[in-house]
Amino acid sequence: MTSTSERPHSLLAESWIFAGRLFVQWRRYPVVPMQALLFPAGLLLIYGVLVGKSMTRLTGNSGLDLLIPVCTLAGAMSGAVGAGLAVPYDRDSGLLTRLWIMPVHRTSPLTGALVAEAVRTFVASALVVAIGYAMGFRFGGNVFGLLLYLVIPVVVVVVFATIVITLALRPQGRIILMWTNTVCTGLAFATLVPVEKLPALLRPIAEYQPLAPAAAAMRALSSGGEIWLPVVLTVLWALLIGALFLPMTVRGYRTAAEGGKLGG
Repeated sequence: MTSTSERPHSLLAESWIFAGRLFVQWRRYPVVPMQALLFPAGLLLIYGVLVGKSMTRLTGNSGLDLLIPVCTLAGAMSGAVGAGLAVPYDRDSGLLTRLWIMPVHRTSPLTGALVAEAVRTFVASALVVAIGYAMGFRFGGNVFGLLLYLVIPVVVVVVFATIVITLALRPQGRIILMWTNTVCTGLAFATLVPVEKLPALLRPIAEYQPLAPAAAAMRALSSGGEIWLPVVLTVLWALLIGALFLPMTVRGYRTAAEGGKLGG
């Protein structure tokens, strides 16, 4: 049976089926979801134990509204990198090739991976916020604002996943991904530094680097402030990076699938 056979399902339905395959895999080997949750949860707990009460006494604010967006974004990207580390194995074992010749839309395994990342990130973000609530965090907006608060990391990670898959399919992909994870975690935590404390030359870079608008939008949604500008900048960054990397991801996936061996 080849990819020219009749396809009984739509691309959306097939994407959800392949996403379900990843959900089953993550349930059996929960390294990826645990990494996406334990990393930000651990940071929040360490912060609460070491400096949370002191910050509350000194400033009247626990600072969780600043830290939770950073931990959520960093944890979500860390989970995406963890999932991406399996891509070279899938390529070398011939799994990508077997999926490529199945009677399904050829991009459905790829879109299914992005759907799985979106669902995983949304659930992990909600759990991180729940942990923050247990530590004293309070969301100041309405239900729509809370939903948008949880969707922002999803948008960031779905776009970031295209970068992860593109890099994972390159030679030495696992090594490249580890460095990518380090750089992106650094970018996330750089948003904690007040812009006014930086040299004037670095302020535009710090204020408009890809993760800064996302973190600023989440903070504004939880505690008030300018919302729409950082939201618009987040969307623009997502569109720009997606337009750059999505075609590269599809080409890299096709090359890896067509060049693989069915026998593994």
